[in-house]
Amino acid sequence: MQRVSTSELEALSRDWDAMAEADAGVDRFCARSAWQHSFHQAFDPERDLWLGRDGQSMAVLAERADGLLEPLENMWGFGAPLIGPESGALLARWLLDRPRPTILLGIPGDRDRLSAIVEPLAPVFNFRLVSATKRFEISLEDGLAGWLACRSASFRRNLRSARRRTQNESVEFRWIEVEAGEPTEAHFRTVLDVESRSWKGIRGEGAGEGPMLAFYLQLWPRLSEEGRLRLLLAERDGVVIGYLHGGQVGDHFRGLQFSFDHAFAHLGLGNVLQYEALSQLAASGVRSYDLGSYSDYKARWGDDGLETVGLFMSPRS
Repeated sequence: MQRVSTSELEALSRDWDAMAEADAGVDRFCARSAWQHSFHQAFDPERDLWLGRDGQSMAVLAERADGLLEPLENMWGFGAPLIGPESGALLARWLLDRPRPTILLGIPGDRDRLSAIVEPLAPVFNFRLVSATKRFEISLEDGLAGWLACRSASFRRNLRSARRRTQNESVEFRWIEVEAGEPTEAHFRTVLDVESRSWKGIRGEGAGEGPMLAFYLQLWPRLSEEGRLRLLLAERDGVVIGYLHGGQVGDHFRGLQFSFDHAFAHLGLGNVLQYEALSQLAASGVRSYDLGSYSDYKARWGDDGLETVGLFMSPRS
């Protein structure tokens, strides 16, 4: 492995994404370069970057000022510092020569992948498993009707009521598939305007603040460059009152953020935004919708999806 600059790592994005696409054990969306570059730039761009490559495998880690090696995305554990079948062995060889504290997140939990890291390092490292990261996913393999049939009767009843309320209030929905290279500034201003009127935005806790704002300012152009950005707007009397956005990779969609004007909370607009997005995605051939990590809300919409693990490794004194 060698130290690289941000620009050198950016130049490898195409190869990085191809490796992530070929590795079924990592997150289909967040293991890609756009997610991980964007997080690094938004949250901690001063960290040093280390890269190793071996055929169709790569290891990419950031080094903090205190010497700890960690994933570029070190908050949610959705990204993947190790991609490809030989990535664990690649990292292990390097750490044998340069032992240092390392935390890995978003790695496949199967025995072969973990053994490739642990077995060669066992003589000189201690190991501790970190809490697993579980995604909740909506399956659209059987279309929108098939997914809906798997939800509870009360869920379907509440969703029908919310859709009826939005129809009675003349709320309309507009689906936007941002074309490759299309500027995103105008769409993003629309999203921020809605965010400022959401309950989180009113409290100064929304996605239009701080590092999360910087993260999406990095991520949106990267997604747009490849035509992967999707956006749903809810409009009433020509005013946008809600949004949902995410990114698509093949037949897989990763939801990123949705919110709505707090004045319309009584409509159940969040649920209808999700339903309208699902309708559009199913019609376009999407077969899975990643909702992200667990919450009670997401558990009602989806089922268990990909689970990855974390590993903290410390050199023995």
